[in-house]
Amino acid sequence: MAVLRVAVEDDLEIIHGIEQSVYPTAWTLNFFRLMLGLTGEMFLVALENDEVIGYTIGGIKKMGHEGDHQTVGHVLNIAVRKDNQGGGVGTLLMDEIEGRLQKNGADVIYLEVRETNTGAQAMYRKRGYQYVRTAKGYYGDEDGFIMIKSLN
Repeated sequence: MAVLRVAVEDDLEIIHGIEQSVYPTAWTLNFFRLMLGLTGEMFLVALENDEVIGYTIGGIKKMGHEGDHQTVGHVLNIAVRKDNQGGGVGTLLMDEIEGRLQKNGADVIYLEVRETNTGAQAMYRKRGYQYVRTAKGYYGDEDGFIMIKSLN
């Protein structure tokens, strides 16, 4: 069974390797370093036998107009090593990041997913996310679907 903890600098090369193996357009190692500094307790890794097998990164912000804004959580990234997919690690990571976003005041959570990543879309729908709109060219080589989940 995987265990979760907050990511540390020493995890970043392994995280970057997972990213490169599962996504056609990977974040750079320096971008992960930036995220580690910006997101703190919202950058989590999943470990099995002390080895990083997955990660997720969340963020929180206020959106809307002055006097009428809501606190919004954003699942920026999530990935599980290919040979560990399908074993509940992604669910464990999503449960934890959603809980942390909610604890930090999020009323709504949103994420982006590749138009062709139907497996992830199905998982997100099961978790209560709904399609909102298509972001043309979001991934450069492909459109992204914006999905949201209300926590109220």
